[in-house]
Amino acid sequence: MKKWYWLVVWSAVIFNLFFSVALAQMVVIDDRGREVRIEQIPQRWVSLSPSNTEMVFALSLEDKLVGVTTYCNFPPEAEKKEKVGTITDVNLEKLILLEPDLVLASSLNPPELVEKLENLDFQVFVVEPRNITQVLDDLEKLAQIGGVEKEGRLLRQSLEARIESVTSRVAHLPQAEKPRVLHLIWHDPLWTAGKGTFIHQFITLAGGVNVAFGLTDYATLSVEELLLRNPEIITVVENHGSAENLPYQFITTDYRFSSLAAVREGKVFRVDADIVSRPGPRVVEAVELFARIIHPELFSPPEGE
Repeated sequence: MKKWYWLVVWSAVIFNLFFSVALAQMVVIDDRGREVRIEQIPQRWVSLSPSNTEMVFALSLEDKLVGVTTYCNFPPEAEKKEKVGTITDVNLEKLILLEPDLVLASSLNPPELVEKLENLDFQVFVVEPRNITQVLDDLEKLAQIGGVEKEGRLLRQSLEARIESVTSRVAHLPQAEKPRVLHLIWHDPLWTAGKGTFIHQFITLAGGVNVAFGLTDYATLSVEELLLRNPEIITVVENHGSAENLPYQFITTDYRFSSLAAVREGKVFRVDADIVSRPGPRVVEAVELFARIIHPELFSPPEGE
């Protein structure tokens, strides 16, 4: 009797073991169109960009994260993780010592780095979304890889609902009631965001008109072009790594821009570069931020303004 009992027990254990391994085996397509075969759920992850790190935390997979870059500062817990270098200068020796079974790369990492990591037999998954939909797709892909597919779907639904909450309130606005908006990244030269950028999506979804809509990707404007486009609202990224926000000071104090509607009406707003520049889960927060700036009559105005 005991012999048969233990035979049944061990058969069930072996079956469950093989069944769970089979479930973990998958092929996931990364953002470069590469087929990444996952034999089993990875347990040791290294993130090579801040946006990837934010995705991992948003999915509550941070316990798997054994290494990040020095730029990974959100959420605050990310700063406690082991550092493997910067985005462009990764300490391979340190990365190897961490023994990751998954490395999350991005468009910010040098292409040769991905190739080098793969030559060292590391499993590399490249995350480089080009729009909000792709960010949500990537969140679901990482959830699949991490074995938390249900949580990934729920997170996506929550983020989509927040975007819908914004777009539904501005959908009725006629074109004439959509303010002209310029997003200023740098001042020398005047560097802005045109079509094909996240910024363009943020402005459009929030019920504004991007005055740089005729430009593609990130591009420069001349002073004459800026005066001609005469934005009613200007958003300026907080200067990276400096206490002085030079672009903000430039646009608000240079006499040449005193005639701009945004400057005259005091509608030049500083925005957190990390929120509006990282293609991670906080893109939804960016849409909400732009909505508060562009349509304070419909949304609570941004804090501190």
